[in-house]
Amino acid sequence: MGDEPFGETDFMHVDEHSQRARRDPATAFPRPIRPAPRDGDCHRAQAGTVSRTVPKPARQSAGRRYRSGMRPALFAGLLVFLTSVTPAAAVSERNVTFTGGDGRQMAGTVTVPDGDGVHPAVVIVGGFGPGTRNGSIVGGPSGGLYASWARELARRGVMTLRYDKRGIGGSQGPALGWLDLPGLTADATAAVKWLAARPEADPTRTGALGHSQGGDIALRAGRDGKADRVATLAAPARPLGRIGAGIRRVIVSVGGERAARETLTRDPRRDAVRLPAPVLVVHGTRDETVPYSDAGALVRARRSAGRPVALLTIRGADHSLAVGDATPASAWDRIARFLSS
Repeated sequence: MGDEPFGETDFMHVDEHSQRARRDPATAFPRPIRPAPRDGDCHRAQAGTVSRTVPKPARQSAGRRYRSGMRPALFAGLLVFLTSVTPAAAVSERNVTFTGGDGRQMAGTVTVPDGDGVHPAVVIVGGFGPGTRNGSIVGGPSGGLYASWARELARRGVMTLRYDKRGIGGSQGPALGWLDLPGLTADATAAVKWLAARPEADPTRTGALGHSQGGDIALRAGRDGKADRVATLAAPARPLGRIGAGIRRVIVSVGGERAARETLTRDPRRDAVRLPAPVLVVHGTRDETVPYSDAGALVRARRSAGRPVALLTIRGADHSLAVGDATPASAWDRIARFLSS
């Protein structure tokens, strides 16, 4: 992995103040600087209104003269900081269709980094539930977790494909297709092969990135689709039936006992040890959906089989890998390096 050993990696703790300062420059600098409105993808500081005060005619103390003398230097330093911030790299997106595992048409979105030439590429495989390509659940609140992830990776030079699950959004299939675990795996496998054949993708650096249950799907699809690398994000290391009784009740009530057996009994560790390609296991320490200990179980399974694996721990991150309301930029840097190496 470039200049880093392919072994266990642990991110430094990102505390609440440092996260707040990163999200809101106004908490890290004096008042003349305030944050610009969010555009959904990036966040930068801009010069605000400087309030001027008329000094009192009384004689200033030495301390007041000292602070007053520092203002020009302070503003000059802030100006240098603001003008030296590198703008976010441009990305482009387009909607696409590809043939899924059983011949049905799947709908998705490709996000491509700016610049000519080929790029490392990865398929984003969504987690459990009737999820859209952007990471929202049908019938639930709108969201764009996977769309945000795709753009974070594209800004770091990684091309992505995200897609609607079968039977969801623009993808063909039965209404309960999202419960068909073998079918979901076949679709992810087809997506990996389709992406590797795109002219913008580097076929020697193409893989899968799976979130939650999508991590297990990505491991098997990575093997069947001959992926060069796989990253699992907040993925379980046990059958879904052992994570919580609520999941079983949902699957049985919606899809029946057969769907429950197929979905709830597959052990991700078996798929982990059968994949020859390198794997990066990413997990947050405050994940209340899939415990952080599952990350260690995946790593141990890979190591016991002699498979290359690395662990990326994001301290304080939840199931969506967020610390506060965002995934640390350093985590995306590390994930992108793994996918690009």
